[in-house]
Amino acid sequence: MRHWKHQNVRFFARLFSFLAHRKKVRYNRVLPLSEYLIDRWQKAQQCGFGDNSSCYDSVYIFGDVKIGDNTFIGPFCILDGSGGLAIGSHCSISAGVQIYTHNSVKWAISQGRESYDYAPVVIEDGCYIGPNTIIAQGVRIGEGAVIGACSFVNRNVDPHTKVAGVPCKKIGEIMQTSKKTWGGGQHN
Repeated sequence: MRHWKHQNVRFFARLFSFLAHRKKVRYNRVLPLSEYLIDRWQKAQQCGFGDNSSCYDSVYIFGDVKIGDNTFIGPFCILDGSGGLAIGSHCSISAGVQIYTHNSVKWAISQGRESYDYAPVVIEDGCYIGPNTIIAQGVRIGEGAVIGACSFVNRNVDPHTKVAGVPCKKIGEIMQTSKKTWGGGQHN
């Protein structure tokens, strides 16, 4: 039995070493173990997300989450769809983004006598959500909006608007570009 365990440990160590080396050579990346074993495009497909969307294995997904085509979900995100979450096509959801469609404030302060509050979140096409941003329930982010890193989004964001801060405030507008495809294929 001991010999069998030792052989398995050696096999998995060699497998990990091979996968890690291959990823480092191909993409110059060093990742957690699960990211070598799970293909992020396959995970997105298994979750029913749109064509060519990707979702890191470290993403937590709860409830009803709908995601369009060509959308990137970065590592260590929380996608809470318990109140309904829709993310459009060609969006970039950066690392560490947390999107909530419920809260337990009334439940907690009433010591369980009140129920949770739920409200959907909608992120329209072509949005960029900066790293470590938190989006509260009931928010709609308009097409082509940009949310700065480490922001707290607790109100609707107009299309083609740039917001940042805690809570977020408008800091600019986004020049609308023509509707052409920039590049193609998958990015690792």
